[in-house]
Amino acid sequence: MQTITIAELIAARIAAKRVEDAAVAERRRIDGAIADLLKDPAKVEGTVSQKLEGYKLSVTYAVSRKADTDKLQKEWDKLPPAVAAAFRWKAEVSTTELRKLEGSEAAAAASFITTSPASPTVKIEAA
Repeated sequence: MQTITIAELIAARIAAKRVEDAAVAERRRIDGAIADLLKDPAKVEGTVSQKLEGYKLSVTYAVSRKADTDKLQKEWDKLPPAVAAAFRWKAEVSTTELRKLEGSEAAAAASFITTSPASPTVKIEAA
């Protein structure tokens, strides 16, 4: 049984990452070409579908929307209910502030938090 070294694993990962990056770039180029071909200039958003040679092709066009949170918070009490209903609020955990808590404060905050393991991050840089 042959043991693989960390140096061999690093080299293999670097090679695999290069292949992956090239494949992702090529797929994105192809997706862009398909999206350009099917785009309806009259629509900003929506889905276009076609059946071609045994495949069903769907392209969804969308726009990104981002609320100006600071402005919205300042004006919140003045908004009509219908306008306020157009916005959702999502609580986020500030890990920096959470780590400052101790004792009963930490326990109180923890009662609102679900913790699950994240995927490990591997970063390899030239030394």
